[in-house]
Amino acid sequence: MARVLIIDDDVTLRQALTKHLEHAGHDVRQAADGDAGVRAYQRHAADVVIVDIFMPVQGGLQTIGRLRREWPDVKILAMSGVKSAGALDVAGHATSLGADRFITKPFEAAELLELVATLLRSA
Repeated sequence: MARVLIIDDDVTLRQALTKHLEHAGHDVRQAADGDAGVRAYQRHAADVVIVDIFMPVQGGLQTIGRLRREWPDVKILAMSGVKSAGALDVAGHATSLGADRFITKPFEAAELLELVATLLRSA
C-alpha cells in the first residue's frame, strides 16, 4: 500500500480518483490547490503526488517545482485536460519542472493505476 496525495481543484475528480486508488489498496489524501497540497505533503509525506496543472491559488506547475525542490525523491504524476498540441507543451513544461509522468484528462482508471504502479516501482 502506498500513500498518494491528489492535488486538484475539481472535487468530483478528486473523489473519483480517491475511490479507485483506495480500492487498489492505497492510502489517499486530497488537496484543492497547490498551496494546500504542499501543506498536506508537509503533514503526511506521500509516495506519489498526482497534481493537476491548472488550479487557483497555486497552480500545478509551481507546485511541481516546489515539491521537487523541497522533496527531490517524491514521485510526481502531472495531469491536465489540455488537448491538442497544447498538451505537449504543458507535458514538456511539467516534466522539465520535475514531474515524472504526465497524463491527459480524461483517462481511464486502469491507466492511472498503471502509472501509479510504474512510479512506485521506480522508487
